[in-house]
Amino acid sequence: MAQFPASLKPTWTLPSTPWKVSVIGIAMIVAIGIVDGLIEPQLSSAFFYLLPVIYVGRHAGWWTSLGCAVLACVVSLNADLLTQRTQVFSYLPFSNASLRMGVLLIVLRLVRSLRDLNDSLEARVRDRTSRLQAEVKERLKLESRILEARESEQERIGQDLHDGLCQHLVATAFSASLLQHKLEAKHVQEAGEAAKIVELLDDSITQARDLSKGLYPVPLEKDGLETALQSLADGTTKRTGIKCTLDVPDRPVDLEKNITIHIYRIAQEAINNAVKHSGAERILIEFEAADDRFDLKVSDDGKGLPANPPPAPAEGGMGLHIMDYRARAIGAKLEVAEAKNGGTSVRCYSNGDISADE
Repeated sequence: MAQFPASLKPTWTLPSTPWKVSVIGIAMIVAIGIVDGLIEPQLSSAFFYLLPVIYVGRHAGWWTSLGCAVLACVVSLNADLLTQRTQVFSYLPFSNASLRMGVLLIVLRLVRSLRDLNDSLEARVRDRTSRLQAEVKERLKLESRILEARESEQERIGQDLHDGLCQHLVATAFSASLLQHKLEAKHVQEAGEAAKIVELLDDSITQARDLSKGLYPVPLEKDGLETALQSLADGTTKRTGIKCTLDVPDRPVDLEKNITIHIYRIAQEAINNAVKHSGAERILIEFEAADDRFDLKVSDDGKGLPANPPPAPAEGGMGLHIMDYRARAIGAKLEVAEAKNGGTSVRCYSNGDISADE
């Protein structure tokens, strides 16, 4: 839609306050009547009397509108009497005035009906809009509660894995190690198999700890977002063999806990997508924050976006759905685009330019 330049935008409109409308309408009727009394009678100005009556009927009350219609009829009758010729029958101006009054009343009634209909439609639109806003607000609140419940459940499962399963595996590995040493001391042939069992248990402990860290990022609580992101990058490199690095400034990040959790989960989901779908060899996590603003970017050197990428995150997979909602939940924006090196870039940033403060 075309927009007016600032210098060309209209700066004046007719007032809509009832008493101002009445004054303007009466002034217009009087002005039209003066002009009507000066022109030739065959140049009828009856049409022009409709304009102030319609204007008053649109913005003022019924009795005010009716009064303006009567005034317009009287003024036009006076103009007809002043400009009538001697050979014209004396009753003609009065018949014209009666006809004009009927037309004005019909037009006034139509204007009032249209006004009532418009007011009714506006009221319905306002009511519907308020209901939609309430529904959207309730839906967002419900989605926020679902995410919070999911986050809480992930934390519980991660904590249970760390404190329960991991500790149990450690105890089992310790017992298996003791068994291995006893078998080796007796020079039993099965000592080698016991060593393999200890090795498998050590791998299981590592996997369980990595899984618990993914579900419940302990460094996020203890050491801050930078440490949690670094742990995420190191874990990705160790688990997948894809070189994942983190680039953060030296200054510390001071964001609310809720925001840091969402940022971490967005980075985690972006990395998972890159690992599963991009075929990348390198993943770079870039993060910067100042005051209450932040900028997170996860890019890879993989095969990039498909030939016909979804026009919006909401039309992609479930991972994009969740990342987009997490971004909106903390007042940020999510952008998925092609990276400079041909891969894919996922960016989540708050409003404002951080670099402008530097």
